Amino acid sequence: MGGSHGGSTTLATMVDAANPLSPVPRAPGSGFNAAIALYPGCGARYGGWNVEREFGDHGPIKRYLGVYKPAAPLLILIGEKDDWTPADQCEALTQAGQGAGYPIAIKVYPGAFHSFDSAFPPRYIAQRRNANAPGGRGATTGGDPAAWEDAKRQVTQFFARYLKD
Repeated sequence: MGGSHGGSTTLATMVDAANPLSPVPRAPGSGFNAAIALYPGCGARYGGWNVEREFGDHGPIKRYLGVYKPAAPLLILIGEKDDWTPADQCEALTQAGQGAGYPIAIKVYPGAFHSFDSAFPPRYIAQRRNANAPGGRGATTGGDPAAWEDAKRQVTQFFARYLKD
């Protein structure tokens, strides 16, 4: 489980090891039983999943390519107003994976920003590097108590389901 860059690391780690594009080689039968990514960056390459951006490494996504194939059930929790790691990119990743039969779920929190688990109020910082912003800079972060409370329930229920023993 990880949030933000840690959420992206979770996505990278969960790529099916049987996939020849997997960045993490694993022996059969080893690895994880389930994973949760909080507000990850879904607009990147993860195994057979990738995006094509307007300006090479930043800017709007022109199209989605391939399928994200997790090695175990995955839950993504993300804010609707996340302008750093946009929810629509994670929705596209989830839909492609689900369409191919992979166990991916997503919950998008209405009105929540990046770092919705923070105790700080939302604020925009123009200097932040952001591949999803025009010009590559600027992002909003800040807490959403209702989203965070629900996320804790989601985490508990998800892991209880998949980590029974």
